Amino acid sequence: MNAQMFFFIVFALIAIISAVLIMALERIAHRVVAMAFSFFAVAAIYFLLGAEFIGIVQIMVYVGAITILFVFGMMMTEHRNVGFGPDPRKTQQILGFVGVGFLLAFMLYAIVTADLPNSGEPYVGSAEIIGLELYGHYFIAFIGSAFLLTSALIGAVVIARKEAD
Repeated sequence: MNAQMFFFIVFALIAIISAVLIMALERIAHRVVAMAFSFFAVAAIYFLLGAEFIGIVQIMVYVGAITILFVFGMMMTEHRNVGFGPDPRKTQQILGFVGVGFLLAFMLYAIVTADLPNSGEPYVGSAEIIGLELYGHYFIAFIGSAFLLTSALIGAVVIARKEAD
């Protein structure tokens, strides 16, 4: 086992454990911190795979923007008195974990047994090619997602303002 594989396993475990903690923790603030750790671990995996641009975008967009958006949402709403409803029965929790375990085992089996072609030469993309694709062919979708995110933020502010009144 080389160093790259060791760090890949470490970051993958951090991402998986953080994702489980997002669902298992009680307080919303702790869930946001676990989500940030999960995003950082995924960015580290991108760096290990040689996709530095995607890793930087992962840090800027998800760790920076999405996590801060959740923090602002926590600050604008009264989250201390809000519960998530009654706790599900233990059988439902056990069945959920067993189902997730089977899904994980199936995905790992599919990844390990996949017969992927090995070209020997890694693909090297550049930020210029990604920028030309994003602002050339997919410009309308890019602007649409910007409008969607802006309207979601405005909606969160309106909902938070009505709760304060």
